Amino acid sequence: MFRNHSLELSRRQTLFAGATLSLAMASPVFAATRTSSQHKQGSIPMTESFVKTKDGVDIYFKDWGPKDAQPIMFHHGWPLSSDDWDAQMLFFVHNGYRVVAHDRRGHGRSQQVSDGHDMDHYAADAWAVVEHLNLRNVVHIGHSTGGGEVARYVANMASRAVALPRLFWSAPFRR
Repeated sequence: MFRNHSLELSRRQTLFAGATLSLAMASPVFAATRTSSQHKQGSIPMTESFVKTKDGVDIYFKDWGPKDAQPIMFHHGWPLSSDDWDAQMLFFVHNGYRVVAHDRRGHGRSQQVSDGHDMDHYAADAWAVVEHLNLRNVVHIGHSTGGGEVARYVANMASRAVALPRLFWSAPFRR
């Protein structure tokens, strides 16, 4: 009489739903810091560039939206790149936020290197982007390895104000 109705979602659909739900639950944080300007007309500033880390690795990043808006930084999973966050970034930039994503070392357009593939280096690379862009009160969203990167970033870079870390299917985090 009872049927087993299983809901089958793709990994991407589940990630998007989780990110949206998590950010919706955190909306009071956003409401207090979000700028009032809406970008209904004209173009939205969209830049991309590289930053060199302390150990000399070139890290690619994209920085979209008004520079004075609440920043949200996206950390991709392995073996993805910042491009995998484009749909979420477009959603938030069109709602008045500043969105930033970077390609982790050895991924996407960042420099391909044979060393530094550990959470300390990943967190330091994210810090290099945050510092280069002078971001404050950042909301960090990470998926998979990106979640481990966010956890290590928050643990190591505690002197920098982090508005809201969000982890989705985080990689194991060991100190």
